[in-house]
Amino acid sequence: MQTGELFDQHFRRNVMSVAICRSLQTTALAICLSLLMLAPVTSQGFAQEDMLPSWNETSTKAAILQFIAKITKQGGPDFVPQEDRIATFDMDGTLTPEHPIPLALVPLLADIKDNVAKNPLLGARPAVAALLKGDLKAVSAQGEEGVADIIAAVTDGKTTEEVAANISAMLDERVSEKFGVPYSKTTYKPMRELVDLLSAQGFTVYICSGSPVLFTREISQEMFGIPPEQVMGSWLDTKLEERNGKTVLVYTGKIGHFNDKEGKPVTINLGIGKRPIFVGGNEGGRGDIAMMRWSKDRNGPSFQLLINHDDDAREFAYSEPDNYSLDAAKSYGFQVVSMKSDWKVVVGK
Repeated sequence: MQTGELFDQHFRRNVMSVAICRSLQTTALAICLSLLMLAPVTSQGFAQEDMLPSWNETSTKAAILQFIAKITKQGGPDFVPQEDRIATFDMDGTLTPEHPIPLALVPLLADIKDNVAKNPLLGARPAVAALLKGDLKAVSAQGEEGVADIIAAVTDGKTTEEVAANISAMLDERVSEKFGVPYSKTTYKPMRELVDLLSAQGFTVYICSGSPVLFTREISQEMFGIPPEQVMGSWLDTKLEERNGKTVLVYTGKIGHFNDKEGKPVTINLGIGKRPIFVGGNEGGRGDIAMMRWSKDRNGPSFQLLINHDDDAREFAYSEPDNYSLDAAKSYGFQVVSMKSDWKVVVGK
């Protein structure tokens, strides 16, 4: 065979190889494009796994995802380094229902009568008196401060270990009449998804609640995926005593600090030293607006989420008589969550 013929055969084989490769590449590209066409498109505008599946495709969900996308985009104008990605959430009414009775009271109700019998002065507090009468509406009217008063009365004279020992067990045992699940399972599913998403995106997520720290730390990991060291709240006075040859901390029946309204920014500053860039709270008690405004006034991007309890079928419908929190949301540009419109489910695993 002549040299020219060998060259000609070699050339033809190379051309065929290139053609086959191009054909395979075209097929692979077509398959990839088909898969992308079938993939769900989220509110961020690109195909990926839906990280908030319990949220309806509304402007609220879109706003949340767009904020997270812009502050985590490396090199973007609104990029926030991981150490500054601080999120704080109220608990009662924000991560779990606060009606007909706040979660913190559930494991302590059995002890209230015994403690007041031992110390009648505890029963003079309005929220405690209302609870002893079975008037839960009057208890709710006292707000988180009333809850703190009741817990202070129930824990009076007990050690920190004695109180903590029963909290999780009691929440597992008692079933919510409204939701038909143990109180330990009454987490707002959409909010648990949001906490998980923020954590996955490099946020450090804290609870900043009016409920006492002693209670919230015992449930925060199981119910919300937030470790106890990332919990802030009201705290009760304790004193060091010696019992059975060992030192213990004993509750005195007094409130040391009530963590609500203007007290929340103070607590966050003491506990973290930075303004949060993401804050979640709820209307109904005016308690979270100060925390939201303090976040809004930081230098740089921020996001405030206010839950509106407008779903009397799946949860409870209630509001403030003066519409304070919802009006503040309009004035300061907070994002309002409609339970009725924005959430596919309310309570669930």
